[in-house]
Amino acid sequence: MGIILVSFAAALTALQEPGFEEFDVSTMNLLKHFLNLAPPTHYDFEALGMFLMVMFAIIIHVGLLSILIAQLALAYEHLSEDKAGYAKMNRAFVCVEVESCLPMSLRKKIWDKIDFDNPLEFDHGDEGPTGGIQVMELAMVRAHPKYKPDRIIQCTGTADPHDPWPIIREVEDDGDKKE
Repeated sequence: MGIILVSFAAALTALQEPGFEEFDVSTMNLLKHFLNLAPPTHYDFEALGMFLMVMFAIIIHVGLLSILIAQLALAYEHLSEDKAGYAKMNRAFVCVEVESCLPMSLRKKIWDKIDFDNPLEFDHGDEGPTGGIQVMELAMVRAHPKYKPDRIIQCTGTADPHDPWPIIREVEDDGDKKE
């Protein structure tokens, strides 16, 4: 914006328009118009001087409006990325507040029904940690192109030193199997 201000001030100074005879005065007058600090005045300009003033006003106001729109779009993008986290945090806060209103006997009854003491089962014969609620994953999640498989490879069954490690076959991108 400063380059535009200086270039239009230099052009109006070169034209020797009234009120714009010196460069520093021209720059200050345009800055006042740019910031809407000057009262509305009627300048007695030639056609080229009036054209430059109109072009200055259009360029400055459209430029500022474009910057404002860009900033609002970026702010909206950042907020929309975080909205799921804020919603979960708000839900957790509401759940804790509601739970604190319940009597302790009802809380213990709900805790016992949820069965947090039993371990979660990852796969048949593969028990995981206690203290959670198991949610099954939909089959279509793994078919999604953005799906990344787990990097932790779980081998089910008992841990017997006489059982060999299973052979894991990976599928490469071209469809060939490797061991």
